[in-house]
Amino acid sequence: MKGKYSGRHMTIYGYVLPGSVSLANWAAKTKNISEKAKQRLKVVDWLRLHNNNISLTARHFGLDRETVREWKKKFEQAGMLGLNDKSHRPKNLREPTTDWIVVNEIVKIRKQYPAWSKYKIKRILSRQNIFTSASTVGRVLKRKELIDKKISRKRSKSAKSPRKRFPKGLRIASMGDMVQIDTKYIMLPGGRKFYQFTAVDVLSKRRVLQVYSSQSSKNGAKFLKECLQNFPFPIKTIQTDNGAPFLKEFDKLCKELNLPHYFIYPRTPKQNTYVETSHLADKKEFYQQGNISSNLFVMQKRIKEWENTWNYVRPHEALGYLTPNEYLNKLQYINLPTRDVIILQA
Repeated sequence: MKGKYSGRHMTIYGYVLPGSVSLANWAAKTKNISEKAKQRLKVVDWLRLHNNNISLTARHFGLDRETVREWKKKFEQAGMLGLNDKSHRPKNLREPTTDWIVVNEIVKIRKQYPAWSKYKIKRILSRQNIFTSASTVGRVLKRKELIDKKISRKRSKSAKSPRKRFPKGLRIASMGDMVQIDTKYIMLPGGRKFYQFTAVDVLSKRRVLQVYSSQSSKNGAKFLKECLQNFPFPIKTIQTDNGAPFLKEFDKLCKELNLPHYFIYPRTPKQNTYVETSHLADKKEFYQQGNISSNLFVMQKRIKEWENTWNYVRPHEALGYLTPNEYLNKLQYINLPTRDVIILQA
């Protein structure tokens, strides 16, 4: 006897579900159809369920009868894949007309200076009495595959979805008109880091603070929820830098809440001046006073104590030596003087 099965091969018996092959084929096809084709498929399915009544289907979906008739014909000829859009590429394409001498010079300069833009290359060409546009240089570089595809995709994405900047001359006349949010590194022994998330109301200087072990967008979204709960007034707009904590999950939450999210321009921290100034105070008045701990729970407890001190104990010169809480209470009984209105400039 050789082992449990006496040297024989073990055989596994099973069966195939009826129609499973058709289901598998259908699933494979649906992966290859576009969103538009899926909508057209719904129209065709509705048509077939209603005795192929084209007029009724057209009225139901608000379409032309000719359109419904065309989709029905495509479906009958090629199935669901026939509902995909055909290529819109022209049959006759224009051939490049740039002189080969110019092309060679562009390629030569690019290979010598790989990081130089099409505008710099255009300028170099003009020194050689070769005059062409920056767009032509860009097209030549693209055809010759001399453009970093990763950078190109990044710039293309940015151009298609530009980040929202706050309008020039934005008036801050009440609490919550703008809350600036930023992060600060907390350096620990051994090179480890914690990350302080800070939110400051531009007008009242009131803050919400928290410490996390990472600066992920998930923690950014969690911090935003904490801000919405802890600020004693509604937040009307948010402003952040372009860092990772304020993208993905954070920006998604802002959109879900219909909360305007403004980004500062790259490498311009002065546009986030209120939260940056508060970080300088944190460094001098909190961290340099020995309040750093390698224990996350202890660090979170200490930062909350400092938040309470900032909002209820520390006098602020910008508020006439009132605390943010005192300033908030003051504005409940008097109108904000015009001289205290903050006008943000881009």
